[in-house]
Formats: sequence, C-alpha cells, structure tokens
Amino acid sequence: MVWAGRPCYDRPMRAFVCEVDGHGLRRLVPEDSVPGDELARYARARSPRPATTAAWALLADGDAEDLRADVHAGRHREACSLLLNRAVELLSLGAVLPLPGPPD
Repeated sequence: MVWAGRPCYDRPMRAFVCEVDGHGLRRLVPEDSVPGDELARYARARSPRPATTAAWALLADGDAEDLRADVHAGRHREACSLLLNRAVELLSLGAVLPLPGPPD
C-alpha cells in the first residue's frame, strides 16, 4: 500500500501471540520467544478462562509497548481495543497453524 508516495508499513513490525477473553487482552508475547511446538499447543489448549482465544498479531514495536503497558496496568478492555486498531494483521492461531496429522 502506498499513500502520498510513501509505504503505509514503513515501521518495523513483529509477530506476537495474544490471548483475548471477554474482558479484553490478557497476554501479549513476541512470537519468536515461543517455541514452535509450544505455539501449536498454545493454540489448541483449553484455557482455564472460558471463551478465550489465542491469536497471532502483526504489530509495530511501539504499538506492542503501548499494549503491554495497558495489560500490565489491568486495562484489558482498552488493550484489546488498541490491539484491534493497531494490528496490521490479526488471525486466530487455530486458523494459521496446521492441524496435527494422524498418529503414526
């Protein structure tokens, strides 16, 4: 995307794993700090909190810091709103991770 001769995505972006429930954003973790096998388990695991969704988000570093500040301050609903407004891409982990194959 280009606007006024500049790309819209001119800031460094990183992938994050998010946990969201009915009260808002609960957790935001850089994807590169989660091992691949843990990522798949995280996406399929049942959370102790009902109606919890694990998602993958693409965010600018500064936006991620703003989200973390809201989460750490207990402003989970505000953090979720900010996530929805700032994420370049937001996908359910179940939609982007391959399904496990049949047992051997």
